[in-house]
Amino acid sequence: MSKKKIVGIIASSIVGGTAIVTWIMKKKAKKTTYKAESIEAIPTRKMGFYEKYVKRAIDVVCASAAIICFSPLYIGVAILVKFKLGSPVLFTQDRPGLIGEDGKETIFKMYKFRTMTDERDENGELLPDEVRLTSFGKWLRSTSLDELPEAFNILNGTLSICGPRPQLVRDLTFMTKEQRMRHTAKPGLSGLAQVNGRNAIKWEDKLNWDLKYIENVTLLKDFSIILKTVKTAFIKQEGITDGDMATAEDFGDYLLENEKITSEEYDKKQIEAKQILNKCDGILREENMVSIIMPSYNTASYIKESIQSVLNQTYTNWELIIVDDCSTDETEEVLATITDSRIKYFKNKENSGAAISRNKALREARGQWIAFLDSDDLWLPNKLEKQINFMKNNGYKFSYTNYEEIDMASNKTGVRITGPKKITKMGMYNYCWPGCLTVMYDANEIGLIQIEDIKKNNDYAMWLKVCQKADCYLLDEVLAQYRKGRVGSVSTHSIRTMIGWHYMLYHEAEKMGKLESLFNTGRNLLFGYYKKRKYVKKFD
Repeated sequence: MSKKKIVGIIASSIVGGTAIVTWIMKKKAKKTTYKAESIEAIPTRKMGFYEKYVKRAIDVVCASAAIICFSPLYIGVAILVKFKLGSPVLFTQDRPGLIGEDGKETIFKMYKFRTMTDERDENGELLPDEVRLTSFGKWLRSTSLDELPEAFNILNGTLSICGPRPQLVRDLTFMTKEQRMRHTAKPGLSGLAQVNGRNAIKWEDKLNWDLKYIENVTLLKDFSIILKTVKTAFIKQEGITDGDMATAEDFGDYLLENEKITSEEYDKKQIEAKQILNKCDGILREENMVSIIMPSYNTASYIKESIQSVLNQTYTNWELIIVDDCSTDETEEVLATITDSRIKYFKNKENSGAAISRNKALREARGQWIAFLDSDDLWLPNKLEKQINFMKNNGYKFSYTNYEEIDMASNKTGVRITGPKKITKMGMYNYCWPGCLTVMYDANEIGLIQIEDIKKNNDYAMWLKVCQKADCYLLDEVLAQYRKGRVGSVSTHSIRTMIGWHYMLYHEAEKMGKLESLFNTGRNLLFGYYKKRKYVKKFD
């Protein structure tokens, strides 16, 4: 075979391989990229021919060439990071990307080599950046080698070689509408701000340079930025950090320190950033407040006792949201005798079921923590206090507790129910381990949960959604009491009926096919038997 043919085969293989890798990475990026739905839209900008068509082709060619040519360097740095800092080798972080046609930013995952350790204090909180940034990490940053993986962002289309440098999501929320116009251009590996001072210039100057870039995006301007970037970052190594700080100062911190915003505005914007990162719908939640979700239907005989168990809580920063599903008994009259400003009462226009009632209560909730209590169940007085401390001290976002059964007269039956210490996404599909009255999650991290309108198992449908974002951990104490035997409750129905409900959960709420729904229903039966044997305890 001639040399020309060999070269041709190698070249074709490289081009074909690059095309496949690019396609795979673009497909993966689509799954992890999401919209900043809760932010206010801004006007869009029309791109020129070069920016819209030519720039992307140059990005793909240059990024592919860099990855191939410097592959030994990538491997070498990855090995050093693994040896000196441990796993994971790559650090990913959500960053604001290009604004869509709706005028709102897309949020994408940006890749870097990690430069910090995961050292934490006694409360499980990460230590300050300057403590976790090692000398090796500083070297990676000073040489800009930590940014090598961003070539893969260029391949997947979330980043360009040249453009406004993507800042943090929490920086985005502090930008004015004019400053956010920088996001009408695809973010870049380097931009005018990076070659004119990088992190050593003021925030206003950074953003002004970015706005200047989008005035006229041309090939000549991009080529100039690339040349200056090589000189600034790799030769002179200028502006890597901001003074003696381990990382660049956040935009919000800068504005607060220079008294350009109030502390109230600062706190509000930080919450807005959390809402974006958790793909929420713009609900601003009160830090440390618990929103208690209580659907109600014909429980006049028990609801006052249930509410009293909330009023008895040692933790007092809560709101109780009761949604009455058109009760035909004296529920409304009973509630009229209870006066507490923390209790919010809503009544459905027509009988709609527990799923609709819970969804409505969740939309009304304004607390950081979401907890659930049915209108015939009870909490022990220190339930909220202990569970919040448990989650804060361990950094958990989703938890549940043990509970015990009581009869219709509120007498203990001698049965206590516990569960696995940790429930993963797969574990939650195995079985609904948590009792609804024991669950709590951090809505700032999880976001707004809304479920399908299914007759039963709607609490299980919620846990399956929450477990997509966080594992669930057990607080191994009895802190709640479940009333068993009330007419209409799950505990009074036959196994055959409950099997049907499980099938509908998977088929309708989880949108699974018939075979997959049947398989998961069978799996639930198996683990349900396991739960009764291992986690249901009887005492005298």
